[in-house]
Amino acid sequence: MATISPAPAHPAYRTTRYVSTERSTQRSTQRSTQRSTQRSTQRSTQRSTQRNSVRLTARGRLVAFLVSLLALAALVVWAGQMVSATAGTGSGEPVAVVVGGGDTLWGIAQDIAPDQDPRSVVQQIRNLNDLGTRSIVPGQSILVPVAG
Repeated sequence: MATISPAPAHPAYRTTRYVSTERSTQRSTQRSTQRSTQRSTQRSTQRSTQRNSVRLTARGRLVAFLVSLLALAALVVWAGQMVSATAGTGSGEPVAVVVGGGDTLWGIAQDIAPDQDPRSVVQQIRNLNDLGTRSIVPGQSILVPVAG
């Protein structure tokens, strides 16, 4: 019987290389495990980042800025009204003043509060002393608001 020997390899053809299937399976399993671990880590990081932060568009940032600016303006207006409301009433307890010869409520009001409207100060003096429409006389002691 004749033995058959394989034909010599032609240089134009590459020889087939056989790789153990166990090694390639182990390598592919390791790679897929590493990739899935990396992906799950990235996903959990992205999820935690997305849960903890708020992402705003340019329009959202503009709206948030304008709302905060409006709130600040409202606070400034409110504070200004509070200051002007308390400035007219004077601060602290009223002070007793003795009326001199030739003094009038108008003149006393201008002396104690030169930067305010004398009409409102005269009204405050009248209310503090229950004067109504009565006049003041020299030597009389009256209460006047302290200018703030």
